[in-house]
Amino acid sequence: MIWRAILLVFGVPVAVVAGICLLWLVFASPVLLLAGHVGWMPRDRAIDFATLPALFLATCAALETVLRLVVSRLDDEIRTGGFITFWWRYWWSRLGRNRP
Repeated sequence: MIWRAILLVFGVPVAVVAGICLLWLVFASPVLLLAGHVGWMPRDRAIDFATLPALFLATCAALETVLRLVVSRLDDEIRTGGFITFWWRYWWSRLGRNRP
């Protein structure tokens, strides 16, 4: 359950940043693309600035997918006890305490 709290702590700021990126894509990107098309600024720079939030959101979505996979896997392992018992047995055998 602590993993869900960690997701909440990181999820709220990420949601705020995602909202800012979406506002940027809706309002600022068309203006930037128009400015690049008309010649008010270099076209490649306008495209870079207009699409930067989309790239950021795609990166965040990929990281979220990986994080959710890791969190769900650890949550299952901790709940069943398999993760803890495996590492306990491993460390105990490494210490040499398991030998008769």
